[in-house]
Amino acid sequence: MMRMMMSAEEVLIPDDRAFSRFRGECQSEEGWSVTYNRNNICVWIQMLQEEKSLHRIKCRMLCKDIPAETMYDVLHDIEYRRKWDVNVIETFDIGKLTVNADVGYYSWKCPKPLKNRDVITLRSWLPMGNDYIIMNYSVKHAKYPPKKDLVRAVSIQTGYLIQHTGPTSCNLTYLAQVDPRGSLPRWVVNKSSQLLAPKVSTVHWFTSSLHSFLLLSDGYSFCSSSSVLHFCLN
Repeated sequence: MMRMMMSAEEVLIPDDRAFSRFRGECQSEEGWSVTYNRNNICVWIQMLQEEKSLHRIKCRMLCKDIPAETMYDVLHDIEYRRKWDVNVIETFDIGKLTVNADVGYYSWKCPKPLKNRDVITLRSWLPMGNDYIIMNYSVKHAKYPPKKDLVRAVSIQTGYLIQHTGPTSCNLTYLAQVDPRGSLPRWVVNKSSQLLAPKVSTVHWFTSSLHSFLLLSDGYSFCSSSSVLHFCLN
């Protein structure tokens, strides 16, 4: 881990070992309980504190029609999140720390009667051969203190592993350990694994539609360029 100062707060930039550990956790199924498994989507949950809302959740989706690099572009670019994430309220970059690490803000709508949440995270990314990893954890920033109308959640470890399985296919694994803070009814925790599957399906639908558009417009060879993708979507 590399240490850096940010707004009087010291932050850790993940190194290759951190990415390798995250990859291993995404691939391991030991200690996880399956809560959903159909339509090429499997969801696991791992309870860490039985009486509290803190737990880990993992989702893996088999994408037979999406190249790994296209999936990576969609998940990496915050502009796309506004298009596939129906719960997003606001998201933006705060600043770049290194060539593969930045800090950003994200707020999202929660089901009533819960208060909406927001989070500030240090995000880092790394291509590993034909695969890609994007992961983040919460940090503090003096210019963005908690807001009165939102609960500041904490991302302990969240990220994506995108595995190349062929020229036009990939596996997407989402792993999250988030402390939502505030008061959460038990039904919300129990329901989280069921709510995750359709949300991941939305990512698949959006990315598949984008990939089809690029193929029809002879833009596939440029699919790794975010500027081309922005043009196609606007």
